[in-house]
Amino acid sequence: MKKRGLIFDMDGVILDSEIRYFEVHQQMFKRLSIPLDPVQYATFMGKTGDEMWEELVAQHQLKETASALLEEEHRLFQIHAKPEECGLKKGVTQVIEQAATLGYDIGIASSSSLQKIERVIRHYGLPITHYVSGEEVIRSKPDPAIFRLAAERIGHAPENCLVIEDAANGMIGAKAAGMEVIALLDDRMPTQRLEQADHVAQSHAEIEEILRKR
Repeated sequence: MKKRGLIFDMDGVILDSEIRYFEVHQQMFKRLSIPLDPVQYATFMGKTGDEMWEELVAQHQLKETASALLEEEHRLFQIHAKPEECGLKKGVTQVIEQAATLGYDIGIASSSSLQKIERVIRHYGLPITHYVSGEEVIRSKPDPAIFRLAAERIGHAPENCLVIEDAANGMIGAKAAGMEVIALLDDRMPTQRLEQADHVAQSHAEIEEILRKR
């Protein structure tokens, strides 16, 4: 059956922000004397920041609280990772345009705040009106709830939706929701596990090909 819904993750799929977040976290890890384990860091991608810091505070017995570190992270993001300065991922506007032409109903499922999602849509003029934030569900990725809600908002059953994700946590959640998954790779970032991916793309141009052949 041809899928009629297309759900995008935002950070790392639409917005070229993950590399900037990674650089901020490298800076914070160095200050905290935490070794940056790429395998562990990959497990944080797609989750909310508070989950990452709670795990690291407990693991390394840090004196600072998770909430204080999250506040520092947000402050540094505002300096080094403003959405307006990150830019869009190369080729994503063409994928969105192509998907609309092919008749897909498009949405976003992101662990970011509603305010940030709306800020990105507004600043870049994205023709997307349906979106879900991790703030709106009890558990964000890898829980499937955010994807089920996104499918509902674009008016499709989960099994009729395709999801584009760059993080294993998102892929796990999308598959648990019964969706087909396209993994978008980025060789600047820690390697993600791809067991849940139905398709693997190195670029948005390759995603265009996947959609065109469906």
